Amino acid sequence: MKKKDELKELREKDIKQLFVDLEQSNKKIAKLKFSAKFRELKNFHEITSERKKIARIWTVISEKAIEKMTKEEKTEEKVKNG
Repeated sequence: MKKKDELKELREKDIKQLFVDLEQSNKKIAKLKFSAKFRELKNFHEITSERKKIARIWTVISEKAIEKMTKEEKTEEKVKNG
């Protein structure tokens, strides 16, 4: 999957689903590291790609949090201005 497609897919999800994906990715990276220690892992690039996926998830979560905060600030301004 290309980065743009993955980001588009992540941005469509809600925050709860993003945290579920994050938890799954963290478990997967732990298994990959364990396999690497015992020389069972053939493709070490999987660890790097999974770390990048985790970073993308955190980026989308941050974007959504900032978006939510700005919406709340705008509604507060409207209430104050009447």
